[in-house]
Amino acid sequence: MKTKGKVVFLLGMLVLTASVLLAYRISERNSYLRIIRANWQTDLPYGCRQLYEIDSGKSFHGDGERYHVFLYDERKEQPVLEDGSLLSGASKERVIEILDSLGADKDWYPYFEKVTGKKIYRKQDGSVMYLLYEGGERKLYVVEYFL
Repeated sequence: MKTKGKVVFLLGMLVLTASVLLAYRISERNSYLRIIRANWQTDLPYGCRQLYEIDSGKSFHGDGERYHVFLYDERKEQPVLEDGSLLSGASKERVIEILDSLGADKDWYPYFEKVTGKKIYRKQDGSVMYLLYEGGERKLYVVEYFL
C-alpha cells in the first residue's frame, strides 16, 4: 500500500510540474509579441519579456496608439532589423509625438542614438508600427498607431 501511495504522489507531482511548465510556455507565446506578429505579419523572435506598456485605451474599432518595451534574453535569438542609424528625423519626431500623446514615462522613451536596428511597417489605411532595437541593451521598442 505504501508503494502505491508513493507512485501516485510522484505521478501527481510529475503532472503538476508538466502543467506549470506548459502554462509558462503558453503564456510566453501569448504575450503581446504574439499579437504584434499577427497584426503586422512580422517574424520577430520570441524569447523576450515585456518591461513596459501603455496604450490609448479601448476603442470599438481597435484604433489608437500602443507602446511596448521588451527585453530580449541574451541567450535567445535577437531581432534582425535594418540599420537603425538610417532612422529619419521625421520618423523620430513621429515616434516622440505618439509617445507624448500617450503620456508615456520619458524614462521609457527609446534612446535614438543607441538604436542599432529599425523597421517601419505601414498599412494601406495609414496605420504604422515602428520597431526600434537597442542591441547593446537588448531592448525592443514597439510604437503602434492604428487608424
